[in-house]
Amino acid sequence: MSSIFIKQTAPPSPPLETTLATVQVHALSAGHLTLPECHFVSPASDTARSTVPSLSFLIHHENLETGKKTRIVFDLGLRRNLERYSRPIQQHAATRRPISTNPDVVKSLAAGGLTPEDIDFVVYSHIHWDHIGEPRDFDKSTFVVGSGAASLLQGTSTSLRGGHSFFEADLLPPSRTIELSAPNSQPPQDGVDKKTSTPDFHQPWTTYLNLPHVMDIFLDGSLYIVDAPGHLPGHINLLARTSLNSYVYLAGDACHDRRIMRKEKQIGTWEDAEGFTCCIHANREKAEETIKRIGELEERGVEVIFAHDVEWEQDSKNEGRLPHLEFANKPPRTPPCFHNTSLKPPNTYSPYKPTISPFLPKTFVPLHTYQNNLKMTSLTPDQTSLKEKYTSTLGASSWTEGCESLLKLSPEMLKASLHMSSVPKKKSHLSPKIQSLIALSVDSASTHLYIPGIHDHMKEAIKNGASQAEIMEVLELTSTLGIHACNIGVPMLCEVMRELGGYESYLEAEEDETRKKLREEFTEKRGYWHTFWEDFLSLDPEFFGAYLEFSTVPWVKDVKGDGTGGGVLEPKVKELIYCAFDVAATHLYQPGLKLHMRNALGYGATPEEIMEVLEIATLLSIHTLEVATPILEQYTTGKA
Repeated sequence: MSSIFIKQTAPPSPPLETTLATVQVHALSAGHLTLPECHFVSPASDTARSTVPSLSFLIHHENLETGKKTRIVFDLGLRRNLERYSRPIQQHAATRRPISTNPDVVKSLAAGGLTPEDIDFVVYSHIHWDHIGEPRDFDKSTFVVGSGAASLLQGTSTSLRGGHSFFEADLLPPSRTIELSAPNSQPPQDGVDKKTSTPDFHQPWTTYLNLPHVMDIFLDGSLYIVDAPGHLPGHINLLARTSLNSYVYLAGDACHDRRIMRKEKQIGTWEDAEGFTCCIHANREKAEETIKRIGELEERGVEVIFAHDVEWEQDSKNEGRLPHLEFANKPPRTPPCFHNTSLKPPNTYSPYKPTISPFLPKTFVPLHTYQNNLKMTSLTPDQTSLKEKYTSTLGASSWTEGCESLLKLSPEMLKASLHMSSVPKKKSHLSPKIQSLIALSVDSASTHLYIPGIHDHMKEAIKNGASQAEIMEVLELTSTLGIHACNIGVPMLCEVMRELGGYESYLEAEEDETRKKLREEFTEKRGYWHTFWEDFLSLDPEFFGAYLEFSTVPWVKDVKGDGTGGGVLEPKVKELIYCAFDVAATHLYQPGLKLHMRNALGYGATPEEIMEVLEIATLLSIHTLEVATPILEQYTTGKA
């Protein structure tokens, strides 16, 4: 039998089977913490702090030949009960406040109908405290860590410095834990010509794209573990193929601030108590090499998401990408919203599965649909510097569409607004939580109802540790503002009746038992009585009684369940809330303001605290700019 050689003059024909294996990637909320910027970027202010997410990710793989499904969670975020950390970690966590652990990764999974028992593997990017979560919740899962993590847990690695480098020896169950081989333990391979229905974590490391050490764990090109050295021994990332031409790179703590990626900042350092220079990365040189490779991937169109990626979380372009928390093969309650009409719903057979990224309950949207929309608007160096100062001082969530327009049209006014907004934040006579609640009261008052501010300050309050009951009590207190119609109107009505004469029966009626009891009840529940209530009580005791019931709810309800009542906020804070909406420019109710200032001082408030309430209330002036500037920009650029 003879062989015939035919010279190939064109690219080879594609195989008849063109389906590509892919995975679904879902973002999970796993808490928030606050970082001192000077420990992470340079240059940075010593006082600048930024509240950032701790993101986890659910990865769903389905073998196209066998139908076998595998669920992996990448990182577990913050532990919901901080007191379950070891004592050194608890002490370090106290420096990262405000800190929030609700929802944790278990609650985020539950929102999509999953439990820890549904998770086959937990892959840790590394074993720092803000990524390990509560592993005992995942008592059926196998844990995967990078090479060197075991030495850290056993305390045999002594080269690390900094309060963040404490570890728990009993963190992981030995019988259900896989430590990856060292990337340099054997030469990189060109690949292995086989497929597997379950992840293979014991294969040789290979090369892929610009990445020197990866593992194609399903051996189908859908999900790679990437060796990402620098931050901590054993630090690994994931590269996920989410469609025919789309990839998502989950970068863990390879970088903590996108300004480093953009070369606007450098990695920060600081001196510890013993005078040693510390860096958030165990090996800064290796970390910089890893960041460079990640940047090259991003330039090639790969979407990159870091574990503490506040820019990704706060980017308005991502809001529509945060769908209902309903995952792999759990039928959605409403039809998925796919912006790419070529995609099929995730429960329908398709050559690839669309990526969805639930972080807050919205609608299904594929991650890769938006990958081309993530580039930042080009700014001048001065504008970029001002924006950085604004977000580093007030937090990334404070940056709005109005700020963006104001930055372009009047950077001088934006700079002045920042200066004014930063004063109470810098002095902090009131805690960040109370400042957020004060601002929420101003914006939610019926005379203002500034919805963007309500959202922002409610979110900030939660991040700063406010409970649902505390926020609800602020709304209850603020809702009493309407009674000032009677506080102003009733005395005026009585004054007019006295001037006209003939209304003595209304004005000089003898006090009966009902009025007396109402006065006593008000004084007991509210802790004071003022003469401007007298005419109101005299003219309509029935409505006065109804208002008494309405206004005293936050003062008497039994939130704690122990029968003591008193609501949840201390009386001083309640009075400061009253001061806030009374003094706001949309109300300016002088009698109430003076009364509640007196009450607040009586409950132990300081003049500095009351002054800070007045300063926070003054900031509603900026809402004119936030609302109107984008409209001006639309009309003057022809976009209206």
